[in-house]
Amino acid sequence: MDLTRNLKQALSTGKVIFGQRETMGACSKGDARLVLVAANCPEAFLSDIVDSHPGVPVHRVQMVNRQLGAACARPFSISALCIIDPGQSELMSLQHNI
Repeated sequence: MDLTRNLKQALSTGKVIFGQRETMGACSKGDARLVLVAANCPEAFLSDIVDSHPGVPVHRVQMVNRQLGAACARPFSISALCIIDPGQSELMSLQHNI
């Protein structure tokens, strides 16, 4: 799967939110369908989100936060993002790998 292409597809046809705080909030509200984290996302955040929201799949991508930001066409680093609505992307087929 081409992750960059699917991220852009989700951004244009679905709903994606960026950032650790916003991702945690979406998980708490029950809106999150998938959480993607950068390869260099802090372990404290990972363990916190996995422990407090075990029903939300978390996938660690092979990109560091700067690359993930660029893949989402954003001029900033992204260490975590949350898929609320995947739109026409195939992101929901990613396996839980944390």
